[in-house]
Amino acid sequence: MAKKMGAFMKVKPEPGGVIFQEWSIPQIGPEDVLIKVKAAGLCGTDIHIYDWSENIIREYQPKLPLIMGHEFAGIVIEVGSYVKELKVGDRVTAMPILYCGKCYFCKDGKQNICNHRPLLGLGTHGAFAEYVVVRSTNVFQLNDYISFELGALSELVCVGLHAIDKVKLIGGDIVAIVGAGPLGVMMTILAKHFGASHVFTTGLEVDHGRLEIVKKIGAIPINIDREDPKSSIFEMTNGIGVDVVFETAGTSGGVKQCLEVVRKGGKIGILGQGHEVTEVQTATLSFREVELIGIRAYTPKNWQKVSSALIKAGRDLNEMITHRLPLYRAEDGIQYMKSREGLKIILFP
Repeated sequence: MAKKMGAFMKVKPEPGGVIFQEWSIPQIGPEDVLIKVKAAGLCGTDIHIYDWSENIIREYQPKLPLIMGHEFAGIVIEVGSYVKELKVGDRVTAMPILYCGKCYFCKDGKQNICNHRPLLGLGTHGAFAEYVVVRSTNVFQLNDYISFELGALSELVCVGLHAIDKVKLIGGDIVAIVGAGPLGVMMTILAKHFGASHVFTTGLEVDHGRLEIVKKIGAIPINIDREDPKSSIFEMTNGIGVDVVFETAGTSGGVKQCLEVVRKGGKIGILGQGHEVTEVQTATLSFREVELIGIRAYTPKNWQKVSSALIKAGRDLNEMITHRLPLYRAEDGIQYMKSREGLKIILFP
C-alpha cells in the first residue's frame, strides 16, 4: 500500500485556511482499525472549523494541521492485534466521539457528555482523507444493503435517534421541527418514520428548496416568511399545538417559535447549538407545564441501531443528498452549504 494519501486539511488558524494535500497514511495501534474511506459527509461543525469560529475553538481546542471530517463510511483494511470483533473487508461507520470510558458520565451511559471527548476531525485527525484510523470500540458494522453514501449519514442519524429517545417520542405524536437545515430535515424524516402522525417543518424563504424536500417526503412545510407558524399549526391541530418540538436552527428566534407552537404539557427538544443568549419566560414553562430538554450528540447504544434506522428511512434520507463531490473539492462543498444551495453534501476520496 502506498505510504501517502490525499487529505483535506485545516492548516491555518483563520477563516478558510484549508488545503487538499498529500499526507502520511496513519499507523494503527493494537486496538485500532484502519478504514478506507468510501464516502464522507460535510457537517455544520466542519463549517465552524473552516470559519475558525470562536465557540468551536474554545470547546475543542483543535491542533493544526488537522484532517477535517467526522461523518463517513468505509471498509476495514487492517485491524490491530487486540481487535477481535472486526475483520478486514467489513463495511463500517464510526462514532466520532472518543469518550474516555472512565468518568462519571461514561459509566452512567452518557458518553455524549463525557468530560474528555475529543472528536474525529476536531481533536484528532478525521475522515476527509483516503484512510482514517479509529479505535475499534467506536467502529460499527453496516448492513450490506446500505450504500456508502447513505452510511456517511450515520452520524447525523444517530443524533436524531438520541433526540427521539430523549423526548420519548411515541406513536401518534404530532411533531414540529424548527429549522430546515440538514439537522432539521433529518429530524423531519426520523420523526415521520419513528411514530409521528404528522410532522410540521418550519423554514425561511431562503430554505424554499429544502422545504420542497420536506413536502416530498410527506411532511408539512411552513415558510415563516409567508405565514405565521403558530397560527398555521394551531389551525391544523384544533387549537391545541404540537406534542413535541425539536429546535434545530440554533437561534433564539427558533426557541421562541418552539414555545409558541408546543401544546400545554408538551416537550421541546433543543438540538441546535446556538451560541447567542436566549431569554425564556420561565413562568411560561411553569404555567403551561412545558418540558425543555437539552440534547447533545448520541451514545453507543444509538450507533448499535444505526443500520436498521438507515434501512428503515433510507429512501427519504437519500433525498437529503444534494451534491456529490470528489474530496479535493471539499471547499466548494462548504461554500454550497454556506449559501444554502446544498443541503447534505457527500465527498468521495
